[in-house]
Amino acid sequence: MSLLFMACFAVPIVDRGLPGSLRSLCLIGLVVTWAVFIADYLIRLGLARNRRSWFAGHLPDLLIVLFPFLRPVRAVRELTAVSTLRHRVRRGLDVELMLYAGMASVLLCAAGALVTLAAERDASGATITSFGLAAYWAATTMTMTMYGDIFPITAVGRLTAVGLSVVAVGLFGVVIGAFASWYSGWYAHRLQSDQNSPEARQMAADTLGEIRALRHWLSRDAGQGRSPEPSHTERRPPE
Repeated sequence: MSLLFMACFAVPIVDRGLPGSLRSLCLIGLVVTWAVFIADYLIRLGLARNRRSWFAGHLPDLLIVLFPFLRPVRAVRELTAVSTLRHRVRRGLDVELMLYAGMASVLLCAAGALVTLAAERDASGATITSFGLAAYWAATTMTMTMYGDIFPITAVGRLTAVGLSVVAVGLFGVVIGAFASWYSGWYAHRLQSDQNSPEARQMAADTLGEIRALRHWLSRDAGQGRSPEPSHTERRPPE
């Protein structure tokens, strides 16, 4: 439903020469999907035992109702909560978390570009006049590069820039944290596998044998009152 909302929202903005019938169809799609999200929120609110407490604890869901293209962020939040399960399950969840956060980042970038393009395109002195420029600006804003060659001049565009910057920090933090967790789990599993391999066990046994031979040689010289440093005629420990 979120993707359908995005499509109905994007097509009239990108294609200004869209026929009136298709534009009306997109408008109907927006109204229907928005009604579904509102009904979903109201039903969950009505089923809650303590509605006031549920409302206070689910403010992000209300934001998602107002901006349905934020729906994938909810999946990121739920996966983050579930990622405290045992380590083996968590490795799979970390991969899913990276995928959902990446998808949410792409959708937010596209939504920010569309909103900014709709607000900036007809403004006097605007530098964001096409979807390509808007997507470029949204991507640089979310990655905190913001070269300054393209910038919004309307209030809606500037508010969108602030929103993209704030949300992007959280999403990229989730991606980096999930990747670090996945890599540490993968490395620990690989290290354990290498330690349990026949080659690793044989190398450990050889090293232990050499240490024992060296310890025996040192204790023998110490018992005979000689310096542990051998002469050129004495037998040296195995190398």
